[in-house]
Amino acid sequence: MSDKNSKDPNSQSDNDEDFGLPPVNVTPLKGAKAAGTKSSEGSKNAASGSKNNPPAEEKKKDNTLGIFLIILLLILGLGFGLYYFGAFNNFDQQSADKTATTTPNQVEKPAPVVEEQTPEPVIEESELPEETSPQLIEINSRADAPRYFLVVGSFIDDDLARDYSNRLNKAGENTFLIHPYGKIHYFRLGIGEYENVDLALEARESFQDNYEENLWVLKY
Repeated sequence: MSDKNSKDPNSQSDNDEDFGLPPVNVTPLKGAKAAGTKSSEGSKNAASGSKNNPPAEEKKKDNTLGIFLIILLLILGLGFGLYYFGAFNNFDQQSADKTATTTPNQVEKPAPVVEEQTPEPVIEESELPEETSPQLIEINSRADAPRYFLVVGSFIDDDLARDYSNRLNKAGENTFLIHPYGKIHYFRLGIGEYENVDLALEARESFQDNYEENLWVLKY
């Protein structure tokens, strides 16, 4: 036995580990292998499933959130449409009411009639008659038709007749100096010329109070 022990040095250690018991061969059971394999495969599948497919609760939350957002958008759109079209219809109705109330007043009140003012004719200075100062008119001959003069005096000298004529002209009277004719050698000074004797007589009655001399009518 000593030889065997010297020859196999590891046998002593093996005997120590086995505590001198004979070696036993252990064979695993089939059910344990299957359970072990199934448990390992199930853990692998669970791990892979947790990575690829989210849980059912998260899917439900996502679906409810999307449905809530869609319903909220529909409510907002419907409310905006009702408000917009309702306000637009109210605005049209108010404008129609305003036009209906304003048009009768405009028809009832006619526009004021403006009278056309005819412009006054503009008279140029050249068209106005020139105001002539009283002057002496000399009569040297007879006319075709007889004339009637209202005589204020008879003078032998024409200078005396002209002096008196200047005073009457300054007083605003026109004068007529009738030169001698035929057998008459006097200068007659008249203050009016008329077409007939009736007019001359009427003028004598109206002017006589203004003169000291006796006025008389001369047919020439």
